[in-house]
Amino acid sequence: MTRFIIKIGLFLFFVFSSLLVIIYIGLLYDKITRPTFKNMNDRDVIWFGLIALALAMLDFLIIRRFLRKLKK
Repeated sequence: MTRFIIKIGLFLFFVFSSLLVIIYIGLLYDKITRPTFKNMNDRDVIWFGLIALALAMLDFLIIRRFLRKLKK
């Protein structure tokens, strides 16, 4: 039962962080194409990008772990 809950939690984390990365890509595209558009300042975009990068790395580790389990 606890393994099932852990798998659900990891899946939800993967979905949530993937959505954040997609949102960041859109935000970065707007910031590059329209630099005068003041949705977020440059410092906030950089911090948000670092957080998105960390989440993407965690997602990569989660996916790699699942793929290794599938091979066994």
